[in-house]
Amino acid sequence: MLKLIAFLAAAVVGFLVAFSFTARDEIGAEVERKLDEDFIPQCIARAQFPPELEAKKPQICGCMKSEFDTRRLKLTDAFGDKKAEMQEVTQACARLYS
Repeated sequence: MLKLIAFLAAAVVGFLVAFSFTARDEIGAEVERKLDEDFIPQCIARAQFPPELEAKKPQICGCMKSEFDTRRLKLTDAFGDKKAEMQEVTQACARLYS
């Protein structure tokens, strides 16, 4: 009887652990997809460029999105060790349209 209880407890814990990882991965994938879809509109709305580049925001943000995709960078990489690379991309795209 004790073995049966231990087995059931292990099964329940295993199920809960597996389910929680699956849900977290699905949520993470959804957030990543949404960030990717909304990148250009959010960039246009929030980017702070010099006044002479304000009219070029859509092109600059499109350039940034394209280059981030090419380099397989995610928006969240800006908070990690790839921040400098993302800043370089942003500056290069701004120079391209200045």
